Amino acid sequence: MSEKVNVYYDKNCRLCNVAINIAKKNDKDNCLTFISNEHIDIKDTVIVEKGDARYEKSDAVSILLNEINFKISYLIVNIFPKFFRNLVYDFIARYRYNIFGKIK
Repeated sequence: MSEKVNVYYDKNCRLCNVAINIAKKNDKDNCLTFISNEHIDIKDTVIVEKGDARYEKSDAVSILLNEINFKISYLIVNIFPKFFRNLVYDFIARYRYNIFGKIK
């Protein structure tokens, strides 16, 4: 059985909700638990907790891609160094409501 993984996300973000729905459909081991980040202090990043480890931003996305067996996407994302991945992540996070919309 796979290790349980908690995923904290922005429930008001349309992009986040689409990504969560894709992850739910591809969670073959049923190891992912999705939790709205309204109960934690961090609002502009996805957080993944796996075991005792906590991942944020692009590292969290990488872990999530790996957990749902999106191997090609995982490899493509991880070709780039962390600082660059986080720059792209921060840009998307900052403008996500403008680009993809907000769920009310």
